[in-house]
Amino acid sequence: MARRIRWQIVIAVLSAFLVGGLLGRVALSTASVASPLAGGSYVEAVVGSPLQPIPLLNDPVADPAGRDLVALLFDGLVRVGADGLIEPALAASYTLDESGTVYLFTLRQDAVWHDGQPVTAADVVFTLRALQILEQPGEPLAAAAWADALVDRIDDHTVRVTLPAPFAPFLSMARVPILPAHLLAGTAPDRWPAAPFARQLVGTGPYRLVELRDDRALLEANQSYFGGRPYLDRVELRFVTAPEAAQAALTRGDVMAYGERATPALAGVSLPSNLRRSTVPLDEYALLSFNLRDGPLAEQPLRLALAHGISKDAIIERALGGLAAPLDTPILPGSWAYAPEVQWHGADPEAARRILSELGFEPGADGVLRRNGQALRLELLVEDGERPRAVADEVARQWGELGIDVEVLPLEALALQQRLRDGRFTVALHSWAHLGPDPDPFLYWHSQGGLNVAGLDDEQIDELIESARTEDELAARSADYAAFQQRWVELAPSITLYQPLYLFASARQLGGTGLDDPDSAISRLLFGQEDRYRAVTRWYTNSYRAIEGDLR
Repeated sequence: MARRIRWQIVIAVLSAFLVGGLLGRVALSTASVASPLAGGSYVEAVVGSPLQPIPLLNDPVADPAGRDLVALLFDGLVRVGADGLIEPALAASYTLDESGTVYLFTLRQDAVWHDGQPVTAADVVFTLRALQILEQPGEPLAAAAWADALVDRIDDHTVRVTLPAPFAPFLSMARVPILPAHLLAGTAPDRWPAAPFARQLVGTGPYRLVELRDDRALLEANQSYFGGRPYLDRVELRFVTAPEAAQAALTRGDVMAYGERATPALAGVSLPSNLRRSTVPLDEYALLSFNLRDGPLAEQPLRLALAHGISKDAIIERALGGLAAPLDTPILPGSWAYAPEVQWHGADPEAARRILSELGFEPGADGVLRRNGQALRLELLVEDGERPRAVADEVARQWGELGIDVEVLPLEALALQQRLRDGRFTVALHSWAHLGPDPDPFLYWHSQGGLNVAGLDDEQIDELIESARTEDELAARSADYAAFQQRWVELAPSITLYQPLYLFASARQLGGTGLDDPDSAISRLLFGQEDRYRAVTRWYTNSYRAIEGDLR
């Protein structure tokens, strides 16, 4: 009997320890958070290798690997902050005078180049004046914003920029990465790619370049970074030739992360339990542009019928494997100017048929709609590629169910762009990319916009866009853009279809990216794929568990 009691006591004690351990584990997992520790290395697979990683010359579309290096090595006067808004970077502060045309940037006095030289106003003036004389800048639209600006050095830490007229989106253009005058002055910009600087990039960013080879870039933490030393000691970008190689390296554990524009190939890969995926919309969108200048689509009711005849969700599911986010207006969700109350015309084939009938279209013997004996036929231009063709074919199928005869015409990219510029199209499927953190739609939807391929010419639209360009206050600009979106939906000058997604797969031990945090602005909108590094100083691989809150 005594022996049995002793065993019962032992079992009870062990059970108590087991239950206590389990409860403690649950408490720690629910009431503790990972707190970062300095140290550790991060290795990421990047498809392709840098073609031109020199700021001002880099083309983010043609050379995304080069843009990744620029994002890690260089800073601008301002940057996109954690909340998605513009904040100071190399400039400690900035002011705008009452005329709305003169910006005064006061530089940080603790900012130094990776070689230890101080950052001064001479570097800023050198960079911006070089941008103004470049014959082939990497980003022509950004260069155009600086073309008529007067850039002056006031003293070693003050730069004055004078604009010809008030221009509220200007601050987002001040993100231009600053270059070291002491290393590049005296060398013409067209000779920079052949200069030693091209292989020994020196910037002010959170990481400094240790080695740049065809197969990798090795960077180490900038101990003197004005924004605070990054947690990670080292960052390695490992350049691979194809997405399949990157996926294999990630699955084997050779790298900690890999990201790309979301495709079924990456999204469909079964990842080990120690990896996770994040998907974030990019600052670009695909759209069906209507030619409003002449032809059938000059009629707004017909455009409304076409709008009701499109299911964006069906396009995304059937043509893109669900890997895109539907879009209502040209202002992207995640932007401070987005108006969620403005809704696009819902997919409603019956409403589409009713409008078409009211316009006098009736089905002929072949099922194609006709008005006054004229068949309703639309030529749909699209870039020749698997995914664009799949989207165009789905659009043709949906409109075909209404009795509209749609001919899909694939073109090479340059040929499609030329047809858009010349206005030689009826409907075109294309996209606008790298829209940036300021949602200014002037280029695309103002009657004088250089990329207004649809030919939209509406007085109210023009006034709203112009007003938003001259307002200082974000709230006033936001109100203008909300009204712009409402008017744009009423006119239906085109159909915004979807935003592509960026898919980032990484080891679970990697923290601080914000890409998988629904409360983080970075998880709602990326300004280019390189924007995944927006919070790179807070990335970490080493951490400890810290108790938060009350465990009672």
